[in-house]
Amino acid sequence: MTDPVQLDAPDIQDVTRTRTLGLAYVGTVLVIAHNAQPPAHEDWARYCELITRHHGTVTAQLVLAEGPGPSATQRQQALNQVPKDYVIPPTAVFTRSALVRGVVSLFNWFTPRSMRAFVPGDLAAAAAHLRMSEAQVRRLVDVGQAVRPAGA
Repeated sequence: MTDPVQLDAPDIQDVTRTRTLGLAYVGTVLVIAHNAQPPAHEDWARYCELITRHHGTVTAQLVLAEGPGPSATQRQQALNQVPKDYVIPPTAVFTRSALVRGVVSLFNWFTPRSMRAFVPGDLAAAAAHLRMSEAQVRRLVDVGQAVRPAGA
């Protein structure tokens, strides 16, 4: 068991918990956590604001996904926030859903294989993908769990 995350730590910015999404910018990593509901329009707009603000400095993304994730329209909205030549940073998606893991794999057919999906707890594989230590990934997961909204 790890100590509770201090969301007011100096390297944690832009902490937001909405009805369907929890967001935090940790160092140079964008952490996204969503509950089992699809991201609400206004909640996704907040995520898009963070992409706009940090696209020049973000080095990785970590996603905790309980639900289906963003729609195709929402994914396009996010891509519209960055320059056309933007390369999606390495992204680790933790989810229990085999369907979501399949969608992430399918997404990689059309992008530079920056996203990979992992079963929760597979910190070693996610750390290798993100080129971080397991301790760094564990902290990011802990932040994600701290900001994830409750709800079915």
